[in-house]
Amino acid sequence: MEDSRTGSASWTATVSATDFTTGAGTASQTISKGNIAYWSGPTTASSGAGTRTPGQPTAAQRVPLSSPVVAFKGTKSPLAATTSWQPTLVVTIPVSVQTGVYTGVITHAVA
Repeated sequence: MEDSRTGSASWTATVSATDFTTGAGTASQTISKGNIAYWSGPTTASSGAGTRTPGQPTAAQRVPLSSPVVAFKGTKSPLAATTSWQPTLVVTIPVSVQTGVYTGVITHAVA
């Protein structure tokens, strides 16, 4: 994430997910987004002054993506700043779902 706004500012990166589906997306062809666990991990690279706080620094703090969650937040100095992280996703596949290729969307948004 690169923040090139002028002045000091705070920022929050959130992450959300859709259900993962295959075929027609019936109940037996859907892996609920609540079965997707996420953790941000620590900052992997950064530039510029400011603070950076991971939402879930370790696997022990992982959260389900049933609803949007904070991935990272921070503040920046008046100059441009960048923050990078490498999140981890774990998908728990219910025994009741059909075999197939499942697709879904994971979205990071910064405000």
